[in-house]
Amino acid sequence: MKKLLTVILIVILLIGGLTSVISLAADYPEREIEWILWSNPGGGSDITARTVGIPLRKLLGQPLVIVNMSGGSGARAMTYVQNEKADGYTLLFVTNTLITTIERKLVDYKLEDFMPVFMLNDDPQTIAVSAKSNIKNLTDLIVLGKKKSLKWGLTHLGGNDHVAIHTFAKIADIKYDPVVYQSGGEVMVAALGGVIDVFISNPSEIMGQVEAGSLCVIASMSEKRISVLPEVPTLKEEGYDVVFGTWRGVAVKKGTDPEMIKTLEELFYKAADSDIYRKFLKDNGMDFNVKNAEEFVVFMSSQFKVFSEGIRDIGLVK
Repeated sequence: MKKLLTVILIVILLIGGLTSVISLAADYPEREIEWILWSNPGGGSDITARTVGIPLRKLLGQPLVIVNMSGGSGARAMTYVQNEKADGYTLLFVTNTLITTIERKLVDYKLEDFMPVFMLNDDPQTIAVSAKSNIKNLTDLIVLGKKKSLKWGLTHLGGNDHVAIHTFAKIADIKYDPVVYQSGGEVMVAALGGVIDVFISNPSEIMGQVEAGSLCVIASMSEKRISVLPEVPTLKEEGYDVVFGTWRGVAVKKGTDPEMIKTLEELFYKAADSDIYRKFLKDNGMDFNVKNAEEFVVFMSSQFKVFSEGIRDIGLVK
């Protein structure tokens, strides 16, 4: 009889605990959610998060606090999220940098320590110069790059833009010197001031200056021409099979309740499907290209292979 009572008590406790977990997930979110970005204010990731955050706040029904936490190629933001509980209340804004930072051993985490929730966009890369530059097109860039080492501005040593620059320079057989800045905004200022010769950027970060006539885009790294830059040829059109872009999304710490991830996935889709976010994509030359949690996991795994090979070729990882 005592054994039977013990078994019954254990079953009751297990059911009670399971009910508690289900109830916790069902009521999620119940309080403020923190969304950590490793970018500085004003960059493509920051603008993306704050734009989709407008409809997302209404859908959450709870405060959404977006925090810029730059430093260490994303290491500071990743560490902050990993030090918090896996309870769905601390989100991490992720880009290609997640892969390169992990692969370069700048953090002690693995890709599996972060659980993808939703991919918000895939922003094509472009090659840009100051409108005052002597470089007026890709041919000028190639000719000059064979004569001297060009100063290329980038935001992360071994990051997406660095891998893209290196891949193109290797195929085009040109010389380059990477010049690292803290943000895309600083790179743009350096180009406008003639401190660097050329840089790679997403249209979303430079369209204002392009439309004002201060910057000139000489090529895109997209599969096809970008809708907001229809006159700009792709590298593939020019004979260089190089395609790069910046994908952006959201992830949480490993161990977060799958039901909470499902809830976030659904809320982020609704926010991304809003008029304000779709307009943002269109205005910045991006198609509506999103991925749910399952698709995002597969996509990130494939990206890990591409960027791992790139940064090893650069020589940042042996």
